[in-house]
Amino acid sequence: MQYTSAVGAGKLRRLRRIFGDDGRSVFVAIDHAAYMGEGPPLGEPMREIGAGRPDGVLATWHLARAYAGEFARSGLVLRVDGGSSEIGEFPAGDTSSILYTVEEALKIGADCLVLLGFPGAPDEEKSLTRLARVCAEAETVGLPVMAEMIPGGWGRAVPWTVENVARAARIGAELGADIIKTMCPGPPEEFAAVAEACPVPVVALGGPKMDSEDELVAVAKGIVAAGGAGVAFGRNVWGSEKPRQLVERLREAVHGPEAG
Repeated sequence: MQYTSAVGAGKLRRLRRIFGDDGRSVFVAIDHAAYMGEGPPLGEPMREIGAGRPDGVLATWHLARAYAGEFARSGLVLRVDGGSSEIGEFPAGDTSSILYTVEEALKIGADCLVLLGFPGAPDEEKSLTRLARVCAEAETVGLPVMAEMIPGGWGRAVPWTVENVARAARIGAELGADIIKTMCPGPPEEFAAVAEACPVPVVALGGPKMDSEDELVAVAKGIVAAGGAGVAFGRNVWGSEKPRQLVERLREAVHGPEAG
């Protein structure tokens, strides 16, 4: 019989809460209001998303607490960085901080942490140092970390090419992240180069609202066909008129018909 350390066992169990037996996952990102002050509608839309049973939700502290019951069957990926908003002038550089400790995340029931990394940005050392320190701390308690890797930052100091996205994903993994969330740099088939370059699972973010939900589902299918571990879609889900049905469609696209 082989034994796993308590820390290793904890991380394994938490990862299995957010990834299926096929190693894939459908995440719904509902953490936008922490910096936008608007976005994911509260109340019934949250309940509808939870009823669709996404594998995981990327949530703020408030949503993790206020909708604990609605999302109890989904893994909780807690957003732990931030500290600035889009209400005033958009900051030119990295002004984020770590908002919650690993211990606090465990108290609210987090299965994973998520924070940003900006390799290639003029002040890249700020986000990359934060990422490394959070990964090191989370490792001691068996808590996985998802790194949202944006090459050049939101200001696109470097172009979002396949090469740069792939390099950013690899950097996130090398600093200790267990999961990478990043953009698809072109058609879904181009995500193959990103997935191949990274030693940990990579999921694609959704970005701006797409023209149709059929297009969104097709992108999700294309991402996993290219070797991606799934998707982390936000406004394309919470902006839907029928979020529950859309989550169910995404689950089928990522996991196959048996997940419907």
